[in-house]
Amino acid sequence: MQVPIIVRKARTLAVAAPILLAGVSLPAPGSQDLSAAALHTRFAAVYSIRFAGITLGKFEVWSNLNDDSYSMRAKGGLKFITGLLFEIKGGTTTTGAVTKNGPIPSSFAFDFKTKKHRGELAMMFDGNAVSHIMAKPPFVENPKDIPITPAHVKGVLDPLSAMFFTAKTGKQNADGSICPSRIPVFDGKQRFDLLLSHKKTVKVKKKRGKGKFRGIAVVCQIKYVPIAGYKPSNAGVKFMSATDDIEVWLIKVPNNDMYVPYHVSIPTPYGTASATSTAFNVEVPGQKKITVIH
Repeated sequence: MQVPIIVRKARTLAVAAPILLAGVSLPAPGSQDLSAAALHTRFAAVYSIRFAGITLGKFEVWSNLNDDSYSMRAKGGLKFITGLLFEIKGGTTTTGAVTKNGPIPSSFAFDFKTKKHRGELAMMFDGNAVSHIMAKPPFVENPKDIPITPAHVKGVLDPLSAMFFTAKTGKQNADGSICPSRIPVFDGKQRFDLLLSHKKTVKVKKKRGKGKFRGIAVVCQIKYVPIAGYKPSNAGVKFMSATDDIEVWLIKVPNNDMYVPYHVSIPTPYGTASATSTAFNVEVPGQKKITVIH
């Protein structure tokens, strides 16, 4: 049985969000008590995107969390040369509920445009499952894809919501307990899991220039596990699922139990893609704005 979908299109670029920023920002429910301060939080971040040593653009994120709800938006742009200069811009938003068991998304939207093409994707949730998907231009079903079933889209997060409540915190800091174990994601076309495990702890040395940081970072290894909505023979999917070299570096917000992604790297057959924070500000009512990176 196929999920009720009007149209679906393209490999949404938003799938990069949970991989590039997985593990992100707030304490995981169950790992400790969630205080009111933790749930009345705003943060804004900027990430520099690089590929094969070349800066291609940036990715900006804004989020607002309340007692029982959250909203988040992001935008980005990339420029690179493939014979000719190619530029792509996009934006994405998500909303949902905050529960003791984690975030439950209610809506997700994504759009992109290039000089010649543009596309949109919208996804709605009912309870803990995806209920409706629309995309432009229409997606043509590929009979070689592993089909998406209703079971595949239950208990999943959209790419942006996957950025919440994933870093585990407690009395111990800078250890493997911070890395989440599993993040189920559905991006509108593909269902996959991100499995995180502790890899190492490193010291990040501050350097001159904007966006540099000095402190301890917990490095989590990320394993990409495709489940449905993809063609088994796809070379990109094969490569990503075989590699053990995807990782995210998490750093702690001063005087807070939040962990944020400082650096993420993803190997590809053509070079390494990465995202590194150049700015990260956190605001909690009754406290001064905390600048983690500037």
